[in-house]
Amino acid sequence: MRILFTTWSASAHLFPMVPLAWACRAAGHEVLVAVPSDCALAVGAAGLTAVPVGASSPPAEPPAMGGPKDRAVLRGWPPDWPLRLGELDEGRRRMLGSLVDRQVRIAGDMLPGLLDFAPIWRPDLIVADGSTYAGTVVSQLLGVPLAAHLWGGAAVLRLEHSGPGGGPLPGYRELFERYGADPAHAPLGWLDPCPPMLWLPTPERRLPVRHVPYSGPGELPVGLLGTPARPRLCVTWEAGARPSDASAGGPDPLLAAAGLLAAGGLDVVLTLGPAQRAALSRFPEGVRAVDASALHLLLPTCAAIAHQGSGGTAMTAAAAGVPQLVVSPRPEQMLTGERLRAVGAGRHLPGGDLADDEKAAARVRDAALELLTRPVRAAAEALRDGVQALPSPARVVAELTELAAAARA
Repeated sequence: MRILFTTWSASAHLFPMVPLAWACRAAGHEVLVAVPSDCALAVGAAGLTAVPVGASSPPAEPPAMGGPKDRAVLRGWPPDWPLRLGELDEGRRRMLGSLVDRQVRIAGDMLPGLLDFAPIWRPDLIVADGSTYAGTVVSQLLGVPLAAHLWGGAAVLRLEHSGPGGGPLPGYRELFERYGADPAHAPLGWLDPCPPMLWLPTPERRLPVRHVPYSGPGELPVGLLGTPARPRLCVTWEAGARPSDASAGGPDPLLAAAGLLAAGGLDVVLTLGPAQRAALSRFPEGVRAVDASALHLLLPTCAAIAHQGSGGTAMTAAAAGVPQLVVSPRPEQMLTGERLRAVGAGRHLPGGDLADDEKAAARVRDAALELLTRPVRAAAEALRDGVQALPSPARVVAELTELAAAARA
């Protein structure tokens, strides 16, 4: 088969798809990856072939989440908010709608190039990141089966269909109608690396696939793979986030807490991308840093991890059996933190609750120390077993291609 993967993001959404793309290649299928042009290097670095479509990805932070008023809207979300979309107030619905609007703009930029390429190459199956609407449009227009790929969240988020009566939001509908496509078009199933014990119920068909950690190309972190003399804590940020050691609101609470934990005797290691490292003028005393691509190698030596709730980071930590503290900046990451807390494998501090709190760093430190207790470790090990029980990407390829063949027939 010819299988076209597509996503809009070079890391948080591309990286979870890489093991399945390679499994498809290893099984003998032709694989190409359609991405915005600034994601093409990341595709090539993963050993895959990129098809540049569109110009560039937008910043990770949607425009509607910038000011003090928006931070207030980030407080007090229900822990199972995807099941209660109709109960959310106007401010929260507007925030979720801004996420859809951003993805609609990205899809609008990608579609001309994707529609120039796809009818010529004629894929037999499209595997689209679940928030890459351009893949859904092309699937419907060409009559090609579609599988949506998730990135580690606990719910199948269909925010684009969260309008009145479960219908499409206006921007999403307009995107499809602009090309004469049907906005009701849906995938054959949702490839889901999240272990079932974290799931929230959904009517969509899930196709479980084991999360195989991939954090990009890199080098082995020398001296960090042995058993540490002291409990080791990893601190990291989601892709695109810029930790700061000094800002108008004070130091980043994760970074400030890293210094407190190091002073308290823990072995604290930051994993940072190049832009994140450049954003820091100094590290807290006693804190080291390694490249973010080494995360999956570092985590098995760690007693705990503190992060912002990115799906890829959460699944990589789950696969390693490491307790997690989530300091969540946005609703989707809040959901990840709440689900980890609910199964006992982690703790959660919503970022909105920490804003302007003079004791934010101390609260993060105290929550991180709770991860070192035996009950949390045991729950994290149970979560790891749940990850390992999922079918490998190599096994999923056969099921996926059979589904696509049956749909085409």
